[in-house]
Amino acid sequence: MSDDDAFDHRLLKRAQDYGRLYPSVLARLRSAFESGNPAARQVATAMTLAIQRSDGQRERRLRDAHGLSPQESRVVLHLVEGGTVTTCAAAMGVAESTVRSHLKSVFAKTGCTRQSQLSALLQMSSKSPDFD
Repeated sequence: MSDDDAFDHRLLKRAQDYGRLYPSVLARLRSAFESGNPAARQVATAMTLAIQRSDGQRERRLRDAHGLSPQESRVVLHLVEGGTVTTCAAAMGVAESTVRSHLKSVFAKTGCTRQSQLSALLQMSSKSPDFD
């Protein structure tokens, strides 16, 4: 592992922790990036990439562990992070009925019956060894 890889891994871990505490981090990073300050742009870019990698890892983990499709994984992540069916549909560019259909499929595949159970499931899967 190179020094850059170790730094990226540490930055990714910090971004994950920060993103859980402050869900508005992406909007703030976007503002910092758009400010024009080179240092702020560099940090905003690095953190945004780290968060995107984190989301990709979480999606893959959900797909692998529970046989979810990429769209189903995105729906789960959006909802357990405080989103609604309406905001999820808007973010994904699909109808609310499509999000509900994905959610029903997720419930069938995971054995969950409530969104709170999905959140607990995601918390358990985030504790796998390759996540830290």
